Order: sequence, then structure tokens, then C-alpha cells
Amino acid sequence: MAKIMAMVRVLLDGSVQPPDVVEGIRKALQSVGANLERYEENPIGFGITALNVILTAPEEDGITDRIMDTLQGVEGVSSVELEMVSRAG
Repeated sequence: MAKIMAMVRVLLDGSVQPPDVVEGIRKALQSVGANLERYEENPIGFGITALNVILTAPEEDGITDRIMDTLQGVEGVSSVELEMVSRAG
């Protein structure tokens, strides 16, 4: 089955530690069959941090919607934005 690769920008609540949220994201993605491949922390200011998350998932109808809904439900996540989706070999 083909896979997709997606980059998602995740804004965190100011009161959480990024490593804690990353672990929650990793577990949540597994529930929809996706894998967190890597991430990068980007401090924005005023105590707010954004994570640029690269993930892979099976190419299925509605998978990006399920991923976005799942990420939004992770504790410490303020908002999520899909930056890019591509088919991965």
C-alpha cells in the first residue's frame, strides 16, 4: 500500500513542555496508523512553541482529516495546520 508524507505545524499551549506533547502526539498518531518520523521545535515568542512535525501514514481516503482531528485532541496542543502532503515511495 502506498504511503503519504505530511508536514503539520502544531502550536502548543504555553504551559506545556514540548517533549511531553511530542510523546502524546507519537501515541495518538499510532491510533490512526500514522508514524511520527521527525519534528523540529520553533519558539515563536511569549512562551509559545510550534512544532513542525513530519509524519507518514497509509494512503487512505480521509486519512489527513483523521490525523488532524487526532492531533487536535492531544493534551497541550492549541492548534494544528496541515502544511504539506506528498506521496511517499
